[in-house]
Amino acid sequence: MNKTYVLDANAVLDFTEDGPGAGRVEQLILEAHSSDIRLLISVANWGEVFYHSWQQSGEEEARRTMGHLSRLPIQTVTVDREQALKAGKIKAVHKIPYVDCLAAALTILNHAILVTSDRDFEKLGRRIQVLWLARS
Repeated sequence: MNKTYVLDANAVLDFTEDGPGAGRVEQLILEAHSSDIRLLISVANWGEVFYHSWQQSGEEEARRTMGHLSRLPIQTVTVDREQALKAGKIKAVHKIPYVDCLAAALTILNHAILVTSDRDFEKLGRRIQVLWLARS
């Protein structure tokens, strides 16, 4: 059976900034190139990566980073009504940031594993499966 992973923005930022979880994210990317695993990211989290990169390094570098990321086997997924409503429910019940709720909803809807180091997701308990990255 194919495994599907949803990347939270901080997982992608760890990869681009050589953070503590970069090696594990790189391993997943290599596996996605050579096997049947799928890597997904919500378009909202994709925007979060762009925003953070812009804040850290300026617009030109952020656009360059996003261009490099676009060539990787990471599928950006638009937010549809089902995902938005599921995210809204998660937000109402668990009180975590809405963009995190979108990542969680994408994970649930795709029967996937969320890749993150964001401890806000601990509030979801066992509702989603998480591959925890190292934190600095």
